[in-house]
Amino acid sequence: MVVQGYDASLPTEVVEEALKKHLTSRGIKLIHVSVPAEYCICALIYANRECEAEALKLDGSDMGGRVLEIKAYPFDDNTLDHVFAPINSFDKHRPHELKVTGFGTSLSQNDIKKMLCRVFPGSDCTALGNGSALLYLNGQHALDEALKLSGGSMEGFKFAVTEVLPEIVVPGGISYEDAFGKSMYK
Repeated sequence: MVVQGYDASLPTEVVEEALKKHLTSRGIKLIHVSVPAEYCICALIYANRECEAEALKLDGSDMGGRVLEIKAYPFDDNTLDHVFAPINSFDKHRPHELKVTGFGTSLSQNDIKKMLCRVFPGSDCTALGNGSALLYLNGQHALDEALKLSGGSMEGFKFAVTEVLPEIVVPGGISYEDAFGKSMYK
């Protein structure tokens, strides 16, 4: 979903936390909230499928004296009419790290990795041994697809993206991945 109407002059972390608090206090189960850049007037919200309709009902709700506009994000729309359509070139390659759960504990780490790589070609992952894994993707489109597929079935297991881990930024304003070419979580 796309949210507009919040105070875009606030730092992205403050806006993200305020949106999380606003939505979860109303019973919405969130997967991820993202304000793509400082001073951005739109944010993306990823909620569990069963909460999407309830979240959309919060369109027009008040958050800190401002009226929020919450609309469905057209994942399947291939046109460039949407507010997030002009993705900058860096976003096409930005690394994302997601926690994925729902795999049987009897599966080997190698089996989990193979399953995830079949569903998300070009990705990498680290199986955690407890029926979950960390999935590494590149680009906003890959992240959107992973969140869209969350709750689906894979070889008899219902998997879910339970968390999008924050990008670690090192002094100088660049991410750990960009600075060192590897994830802090591996």
